[in-house]
Order: sequence, then structure tokens, then C-alpha cells
Amino acid sequence: MPVFAGVLVLSSCSGPASVPAPTSSVPVTSAAPTATPVPSTSDSKPATSRPGCVQDWGTGTKESAGSTRNALYLVKASRHECYDEVVFTINGADEVGYVVRYVPLVTADPSDAPLPVAGNAVLQVVIRAPAQGTDDSGHQPGRVLAKTGDYFAQPAGWDSVRAVRFAGSFEGQCTIAIGVRTKLPFRVTSQVRQADQIRLVVVDIAH
Repeated sequence: MPVFAGVLVLSSCSGPASVPAPTSSVPVTSAAPTATPVPSTSDSKPATSRPGCVQDWGTGTKESAGSTRNALYLVKASRHECYDEVVFTINGADEVGYVVRYVPLVTADPSDAPLPVAGNAVLQVVIRAPAQGTDDSGHQPGRVLAKTGDYFAQPAGWDSVRAVRFAGSFEGQCTIAIGVRTKLPFRVTSQVRQADQIRLVVVDIAH
């Protein structure tokens, strides 16, 4: 009987399935150290960048030299697509020095009493301008910025900021504590609002 040889044909379409391309979300900071317990709340979500957001600002200290006798008279927090923002408004266009950095705990100035805020990290903001009510500029006499321990903001559900609290004014400078979800990158800018000649120091904290 004739013998037929079998032939096995391999299709080029039988290769492995294609691997989806990575998404555009890129972590902007490492997770908290494993030795630190993370609460089972919204604070435990990872720090990630949203598409189109530039957040390579870093977590190191940001500072600028100089000081002014113009008063810090307003502190406001707002929420944006890529970051949460805290704006410090000084009553004059002069350059204003600042130091913004992560610390284990902010203490009240000058008492050094602990001033806790919500969040797994805290930014200490020092603005080298007196608080309204302790200045000698003569603007809005009788008004004060805040009392030590007062809250400027306690937002719920924001991506970065958990609280903004006044830590006091002493020797011509103000200290503010910003409670942050975790140790996130941030930037600091200083600008003059030309319409009314006031100085803005702006702290943006990445989502």
C-alpha cells in the first residue's frame, strides 16, 4: 500500500498574545517605608501622576532669602486638576523670603508646643513677613490674621492637602503647618499681582 507522509504546518498567527502598552500614569514618589503602618483610609492610595500633569518638583526644601515688614493677611487653599494649592497673600509688592520643607512635626512659634495636623506628612511653611495684627504697616488696623492653632482650611476628600493650620507669628515671620496625604512633590513660586501690588507666595502640592 502507498504510504503518505504527514506534514505539520505552523501558522504564523499562533504566536503569543500582544502585551498592552503601559499607561501614561507614572509614579511621582515612592511608597511610604514598609516599617510605617498605613491607615486603611483614602490616605493610603498611591501617589500617581495624571496624564498631562508635570509633577517632577521634588520633595526637598524650597527657600528664598529676604524679608518684609508688610503683613501676611490672607491664607487660602484651593484644588486643581494636578495639584492642591495654598496661597499666602502679603500686603505689598516687596520680595518675601520663605522656607518650605517636610518635617516630622511642626511646633508653635515661639512656644514650641506640638501642633499636629491630619495626614501622613507635614510641610512646614515659614513666610518671612509678620502676621496681620503684629505688623507696623498700618493696613487694616485692628484686624488679625489668626490665632495660633487656628485652621485656615480642613478640606475633605482632596488629593493632597488635609489641613492648613497657623503655628504662630514671632519676630517678623509666620509659621504654617500643611498636613499632606503622604510625602508628595511640591513647588513654591512668588509673584506680584500687578493690579493691586500685593505679593503672593504659592505652594503647589502634586497629586
